[in-house]
Amino acid sequence: MIEETSKENIELRIQMASRAYQFLKNTTIKERAALMNAVADQIEALGEELIQIAHAETSLPLARLVGEKARTVGQWRSYAKAVASGIYIEPRIDLAQTDKQKGDLRKYNIGIGPVVVFGASNFPFAFSTAGGDTASAIGAGCPVIVKAHPAHPHTSQMMAGAITNTVKEFGWEEGIFSHITGTSYEIGAYLTQHKDIQAVAFTGSFNGGKALFDIANRRENPIPVFAEMGSINPVFALENLIENKAEALAKEYISSLTLGVGQFCTNPGVFIAVKGESLNRFIAAVKNEIQEVTPAHMLHNGIYESFEKHKSTAITQPDIEVIALGETEKGKGSATIIKTNAQSFLNNPILSEEVFGPFGIIVACENKEELIQIAKNLKGQLTITVAATPTDVHENAELINLLKDKCGRLLFNGMPTGVEVVYAMQHGGPFPSTTDARFTSVGPDAVKRFVRPISFQNWPDEFLPEELKNENPLQISRIVDGEVNSGSLQLETV
Repeated sequence: MIEETSKENIELRIQMASRAYQFLKNTTIKERAALMNAVADQIEALGEELIQIAHAETSLPLARLVGEKARTVGQWRSYAKAVASGIYIEPRIDLAQTDKQKGDLRKYNIGIGPVVVFGASNFPFAFSTAGGDTASAIGAGCPVIVKAHPAHPHTSQMMAGAITNTVKEFGWEEGIFSHITGTSYEIGAYLTQHKDIQAVAFTGSFNGGKALFDIANRRENPIPVFAEMGSINPVFALENLIENKAEALAKEYISSLTLGVGQFCTNPGVFIAVKGESLNRFIAAVKNEIQEVTPAHMLHNGIYESFEKHKSTAITQPDIEVIALGETEKGKGSATIIKTNAQSFLNNPILSEEVFGPFGIIVACENKEELIQIAKNLKGQLTITVAATPTDVHENAELINLLKDKCGRLLFNGMPTGVEVVYAMQHGGPFPSTTDARFTSVGPDAVKRFVRPISFQNWPDEFLPEELKNENPLQISRIVDGEVNSGSLQLETV
């Protein structure tokens, strides 16, 4: 039984977060980075008990959980390094000159205020309580209130403890991090509409993310909701590539589609190609590959039931041919592939909806014009893969140019599952894959979501934040009078 955090306790946590925000505004990027590295140490020190509890709550394989824990530790450390560098505060200094009316101007980014983070079900470490949203918000200087995902409450509590213990050891305000539990929709709604909450981060379903987005925009003071809501992540297989590698491509596609029982937000749910002998070879190989996939338990019963419901809905649509349909076993996701034609795909919006699990649709097009028609009608995606040779790219320039408008990450071959935690990663995309395509929820650039600029005009040096002082005590790179400058400023005193 999951304890439902009371409204009174939630209100107390919000008040604590508001006080903690004032505290964090007076911490430097170096100090926050030190806290983040200490959190990483705490998480790393969590032993076998954490892995076993997460395994029992999610059915995820032990090896996957060990890897995800390491990724989570790495996120905290890499984000800490980025925060300490000063890259996200973007310090800008324009010194007083005789021809400038406003005198001395100095600008940097500060945290926007208390942030609510909703934990995800499919990544109990990396996208949940102590995941990238929490790490990036704290790095930006924002207190975090986590609404734990009810699918793994004990795992969430252990990860929360690592952060809470670190904050306590540093002697910082307790409200820097809070952990709230419960299953009711009302908790999320109350947090999102509370006047003291300044941003929301969410990873999950379209319905959940869009509901929070709508609540936030109905507020008297609307706030940003950074919701990552998934997508169908189409693969466009072009003529020369599929002709030369149909069997290898089928193996690669099925491996990605069924990875983690298909429970990744970058799961390639749609495969699009022009019909012909090459596509027939691909389909035959897909049938063989599917036979090697063993059904496995999904994250929890709610996801399993949703998978079965949406899979059945898709299969019963007109103009559908079932290519492979695994036997259903309670709680387990059986890999399923169906096939349709381009016009049915274009005219039936049900076929463009994400089926969260090991489910794929092959769309057989009559010609290249139908490929382009599908590209024009695609909704926003997290990823789009172009399976192609260089010749294919030259011959399909219009298609590829269109696809750039439709996704956050455009792949040239390979498959989209697996998200590298690096600066150049873009894990976000046009609506409805996310609510704000300008930002990523993976990689150090995730910090950008939770800052805003403030400019100081003609302030005495002693009252400026450390990041903007003349001596540059933090030794960070700044833009001074339009030029990159990492040194101190030697100003004449009058």
